[in-house]
Amino acid sequence: MDVYGGGEKKVNLKSQAVSGVKWSGVSMGVMTALRFITLAVLAHLLSPSDFGLMGMIMVVIGFAQAFADMGISNAIIHRQDATKDQLSSLYWLNILAGIIVFFVVCASAPLVVGFYHEPRLYHPLYLTAVIFLITPFGQQFQILMQKELRFNELAKIEIAAPIVNSAVAIVLAFSGFGVYSLIWGQLAGTTTKVLMLLRTGLRNWRPGFHFSRRDLRGYLSFGLFQMGERSINYLNSNLDYLLIGSMLGAKSLGYYTLAYNLIIRPSSLINPVITKVAFPVFSRMQNDTAKLKRGYLKVLQLLSTVNFPIMAGLAVVAPIAVPVIFGEKWLPSIILIQILAIVGLLRSTGSPVGSLMLAKGRADLGFKWNLALTVTQIPGLYVGAKLGGTVGVAIAFAILMCIYSVFNYIILIRTMLGPCLHEYITSMWPSLWMSAAMAVAVLFSGIFLQNMPDLLILIIQVLCGMAIYMGLMMYSQKMLVVEIKNMVLNRGVTVAK
Repeated sequence: MDVYGGGEKKVNLKSQAVSGVKWSGVSMGVMTALRFITLAVLAHLLSPSDFGLMGMIMVVIGFAQAFADMGISNAIIHRQDATKDQLSSLYWLNILAGIIVFFVVCASAPLVVGFYHEPRLYHPLYLTAVIFLITPFGQQFQILMQKELRFNELAKIEIAAPIVNSAVAIVLAFSGFGVYSLIWGQLAGTTTKVLMLLRTGLRNWRPGFHFSRRDLRGYLSFGLFQMGERSINYLNSNLDYLLIGSMLGAKSLGYYTLAYNLIIRPSSLINPVITKVAFPVFSRMQNDTAKLKRGYLKVLQLLSTVNFPIMAGLAVVAPIAVPVIFGEKWLPSIILIQILAIVGLLRSTGSPVGSLMLAKGRADLGFKWNLALTVTQIPGLYVGAKLGGTVGVAIAFAILMCIYSVFNYIILIRTMLGPCLHEYITSMWPSLWMSAAMAVAVLFSGIFLQNMPDLLILIIQVLCGMAIYMGLMMYSQKMLVVEIKNMVLNRGVTVAK
């Protein structure tokens, strides 16, 4: 039943998936460019301590968001038989959860301040928590559009909201608002997104004034595991922020935040282009393991094709890019960028397994996996912070990610898809060697051009890297190039076959 969109539609799943990837790609491209420009401007206007304070706040907010959602979003996508009454009950439950989480975050402010030893956090945390009073009103409309693969509509919303966010943040930063410029930017962007979701969503479906606990059955059982998995996953993904903020202070966290934003954030924007389309597509083929395996390996191939060269390129150009783009005050971030490139590369290959677990209805497996990661990360990152400060944390993070990548296949992928180690490695190998070749060429080009102005060297290195990688792609991966071209032109791609 097509609850959202006014009736049953027999649309080819493959073409829907391709269109979804295409529109998500447009959204991602604009957001990536916008966030990079915004980060470069704000890095000159704000101090490392401002970024560090915002990093501390967003760890708390991000962790709380898992509880505000209650795992319901993914439960709606997973279930193919949602009724309008059920969706209405879930909509009002989301709003109630948002209100509760808002008050819990505000009440926990003294604990947060005590943990970070940072009294400046009180008012910024209270203000940022307002997000939980705004987001729930549009959240379900976004999920329903995602479920129906209406990514052309979502792309416009996801482009507009960051534009407002960036504009407000930059204007206020110029006016001397410090960390508050980042917070007001977040609130403005969130409000814009919710208003646009309401404007688009209410044309197709309106939540009724209906609430029944009976409607929540099935959704909460799936959602509670998903909520636990997401909260634990977010916690272990941000243990580095927690430990650096608590043990080393806001300034050190600021340097780490810049490096993290440059290395990890690209994959967090790029991967959802594929994975948020993959989840609803995988859900529709959840009972066909062979087809699911082909789809998963194709997703992995596409993600490695895009992510690997970005990570390798950033690691090589960081010594020139950081002072040229962000300024001399951010030089301590260079070594962090180079180490975290390993983390970014490995995390980009691990993320699609989340869509796979949800499609198979194995939120419980994801919860157990992320719980194990958290238990092992805490001592590893703590020792890293004690022995080597922010650099020690980055090194420990990279070592742990290498270990986790091995067990990611053994425990998760093999369990759900069966033995496929050869196909698993083969799907990523071309991107790995091409990225390595590109990185070596870019490194040597910098050595030969060292007497030129830094900005010119950076431009040449970037263009050189792009040309080499694209050339290698066209020479050795002709079929993949054709698939990507067809995907862009909406002709089809094997991920949804």
